[in-house]
Amino acid sequence: MKNRELFNLYAGDIISHELFLQTKHIFSHGIITIHDHSIAVAELAFSMSEDNPRIDKKCVVRAGLLHDFFLYEWHVPGRRYMLHGWAHPAIAAEKAREIFGVSDKEYSCIRTHMWPWTLFHPPRCREGWIISLADKLVALKETIFNRGKRHPLRQFPTTT
Repeated sequence: MKNRELFNLYAGDIISHELFLQTKHIFSHGIITIHDHSIAVAELAFSMSEDNPRIDKKCVVRAGLLHDFFLYEWHVPGRRYMLHGWAHPAIAAEKAREIFGVSDKEYSCIRTHMWPWTLFHPPRCREGWIISLADKLVALKETIFNRGKRHPLRQFPTTT
């Protein structure tokens, strides 16, 4: 990342917010928290867009940070666990709008970041495609390099 100051300018109010700090206690991929995952996605998306003057960098940073801002533990078996992949983009987008007043473009990037998993909600702008790709690349890295390391809630009891 070439311009850490610009990234920090766009990220500061979100990263320091008490509700975003709660994501340090919610797990994403294995032992990786939503907090760390979201920062990694925002940083990668910002780096991917840094040299392109047609990309809204503020949108990329804010949507990257808030793309998984759903604020619940989803690793518990049950309905939420089964539907999380489809439901969480809309939940995160609504929470981001309610708490941070995200722009329509930022909302759209958050809402569409799980495409093609959410088949009928593809990204609608360059920034949305960048967030979706960055999320997949970071998730792949987190999953591969933390194979076998799982959050305790993912250790589902076996029935005998």
